[in-house]
Amino acid sequence: LSEEIEKRQQEEEKRKKEDAQRAKTSEGLAYFGAVLREYNDNIEVLTKTLTNELVKYVDAYQAAFYLIDETDPENKKIKEAANFASGRKRFADKELQWGEGLVGACILEKKTAYLKNISEDYLEIESGLGHAKPRSLLIVPVVTQEGVIHGAIELASFKEYEDYEIKFIEQVAENTAMTISTLKINEETAALLKESREQASALSSREDELRKTIFEMKKLQENADIQSAAFRSYQDSTNKALIRAEFSNEGKLLFANRKFLKLFEYKSNSEIENEDILKFASPEDSEWFDKLKDTILNKNSHFEGLLKHLTKTGKTIWIESSYIGLKNEKGKNEKILFLGIDATKLVSEIKNATLKLNLTDDLLYTAEFQINGELLKIGKKLAEQLNYKDEDSGIQHISDILAENPHQNPESIISDIINTGKAYEGEIQFKDKKNNPAYFYGIIMPVKDINDNIVSLKFLGYDYSKQISFADKIKEQETQIKNCLDETDALKERMNRRVEQVKEEMRELYLNTETAYIFAKKTFEKLPHAVITINKENKIEFLNREALNLLGDPDNKLIGAEIKSILPDTDAKYEGIYLGEALNIDNEEIITGKEQKVYLLNKENKPVYYNMLPVKVSVGLRKQLTAFLRK
Repeated sequence: LSEEIEKRQQEEEKRKKEDAQRAKTSEGLAYFGAVLREYNDNIEVLTKTLTNELVKYVDAYQAAFYLIDETDPENKKIKEAANFASGRKRFADKELQWGEGLVGACILEKKTAYLKNISEDYLEIESGLGHAKPRSLLIVPVVTQEGVIHGAIELASFKEYEDYEIKFIEQVAENTAMTISTLKINEETAALLKESREQASALSSREDELRKTIFEMKKLQENADIQSAAFRSYQDSTNKALIRAEFSNEGKLLFANRKFLKLFEYKSNSEIENEDILKFASPEDSEWFDKLKDTILNKNSHFEGLLKHLTKTGKTIWIESSYIGLKNEKGKNEKILFLGIDATKLVSEIKNATLKLNLTDDLLYTAEFQINGELLKIGKKLAEQLNYKDEDSGIQHISDILAENPHQNPESIISDIINTGKAYEGEIQFKDKKNNPAYFYGIIMPVKDINDNIVSLKFLGYDYSKQISFADKIKEQETQIKNCLDETDALKERMNRRVEQVKEEMRELYLNTETAYIFAKKTFEKLPHAVITINKENKIEFLNREALNLLGDPDNKLIGAEIKSILPDTDAKYEGIYLGEALNIDNEEIITGKEQKVYLLNKENKPVYYNMLPVKVSVGLRKQLTAFLRK
């Protein structure tokens, strides 16, 4: 019996020691997790802070943090990034070759090295007692679970470390490796983003240079009659940038570049050599070649325009074309050079824009007139609003429908638009056929040609008659809105300051909560009663030592398990509430703070009674039920 008692006492002491070790490990991981989160944006500060804190936490006297220098992938080195040796001797080397020494071997093999018998010449520690040799040396690789190695941590101490302490230091090193990996990824991402922006800027510059080159080449083409020799030197560039072909004076194809062949859906020059130029033209536009020949051969000029063509499969394409006569040494036209830019997409966009413009005429009140005021077109909606018939409006000039009053001078409005090139926007008063006022809100904008010259003016607007009566109210509301905006800006500034304050408070609260959780967990571990905590899914979140014994789980494998899987429903009915039913966060019979009698069935299916004090708490969407059980 004495031996049995002694054995149980030893087991109890062993269990308490293991619990204390687990608690210390959890507390340490939480502490260093906070350190890694706080310094996860600077690897130099991170390594120095971690080294200093780790020395204090694991009772070491000297420490060094080594990182792999991969500046030269062919000649990797191991450099000391941080050390804890203030007022003491430092470790022997600040820079190691790849695989050199114990640190190099640890990094190369990605395995922990723990030495108890240290050579006398490796290092000494300056303690309060003078120069002393350490009892142990621990070198832990800074490596992730995926095997990505970043360096190693070297610790020297007067004491020998236990297994759980070594595992703890290895876990801290692994967490540090993950943080360094994330930090390096962030740095690489920032570098790639910078490089991408630089490449985009360079590409934009090259595009500008290409557009400039095309413009300069077109000028050379227009003066080809006196610069034929210079023109030939640009043929290669032209083939890359423009659609190019050469025809005889009779219109027979002599040569076509790749862009021409691809656009017209041909594979090679042999398919279309000596074909007539009209083969590539739209049948309804075939007369333009006679005009082209007359312009080039007889008038000694060049021909250009937007021309419609057909591909091999009959698909319609549009080309902004330029035809130039190439002269020989005697000054006679030898052949016709064709240069072009594919404008099919542009023509399609113009057609779509025209459709949208027609739709605008149907939806809005519109009118278009010349810069001298003569009416070109009035929209159907505007004509009807002004009591005119669209087909016979009788409107000749803008002054026929645009009212003149102290606040609106039609001639002045038109003059300002023409002189500045800017549109006029605002309230515009028209007059109907009977000279009754009609109010619109809209815009009179200039319509320009490709040379940026104003060719006409266009009005777009909507009926504004109803809004006139609300004008004064709107002005009052504008003042109120301005005051509200000023107040809003001030409120935003106060809120921003408060947000920053709350962020800091939340950061401090998180650290306090993390510490409080560790203290609470330790407190529950020491209670003589069983403590069981479940979440809103009725899954176990915490079991203290007594609860582990009560549920027959000494290895603590039930965390995360559902209560129903451990305490299944039973048909047996006894006095009180069955524990499996009591441990249900949705059970309304369980009242917080009210002690209730519950029972648990033993192996003989007999009830074992306990007094249960339930405590339900909720934070946001999270809920917990903690039960304190005593016999």
